[in-house]
Amino acid sequence: MKHTVLIFALAFGLFKNSYSQNDTLKAQKGDWGLSINISGLINNIMIQNPKDGNGNYTLFGRKYLKDDVAVRFGFNINVDNQSWKMEDSITISSGNTALRTIDSSMSRFDFSVIAGYEKHFGKTKRLDPYFAGDIAIGRIGNTKIQADTDIEDVTGKDKTQHIIQYDGGMFFSMGVFAGFNYFIAPKLSLGAEFGYSYQFTNVGGDFNESTVNTPVSGAQTSKFTRGKNEQISNNLNVRSTASIMLSYFF
Repeated sequence: MKHTVLIFALAFGLFKNSYSQNDTLKAQKGDWGLSINISGLINNIMIQNPKDGNGNYTLFGRKYLKDDVAVRFGFNINVDNQSWKMEDSITISSGNTALRTIDSSMSRFDFSVIAGYEKHFGKTKRLDPYFAGDIAIGRIGNTKIQADTDIEDVTGKDKTQHIIQYDGGMFFSMGVFAGFNYFIAPKLSLGAEFGYSYQFTNVGGDFNESTVNTPVSGAQTSKFTRGKNEQISNNLNVRSTASIMLSYFF
């Protein structure tokens, strides 16, 4: 009988300890989390990653150092390479019908990183309010646009190459935020975040444009243009995600 009572007592103690350690749906020390934004109305719901200060989507996550302390991070690499090709028939100045082919391309490379700190409050099972701060820095890539136009008829091919290049820039931002997560299931939460942030952006600089024409007959002609176009902005304003944030921790 004594052994039976002891076994039940130990079992009850283990159960009670296990329950007290797991009586929460929230993320805890050691957990990693990833977040995405949900926006739109019920019939037009969109799921997308958060964006950086340049409007590019980022991979956004958290790492819990303690049950009530987390670091937040974001990372983006945006490689934009596009190309187009168009063919049509046109009538040229000689009266002949010619085939016009236009090959166009555009390239740009952006990246950004975000790092921050969160302090969480509250002892409830589901609601997880917090304060946070973060900084972000990013590179706005140089842009190159090229269009090659070939006009071909019975006499030969006229070639024109047009290239435009713009300098990129950079941005830096820092902000403080208040937000909350509401855990609808273990390690799964919905939340929102509001804050105040400052952003500095410097974009542009030198640009150049060149056009080289190689006709069917006659000499090649070239035209080059160089200049400077730079924009600097400082913004201090309220920033909101303007959407619901869905987070999963593991």
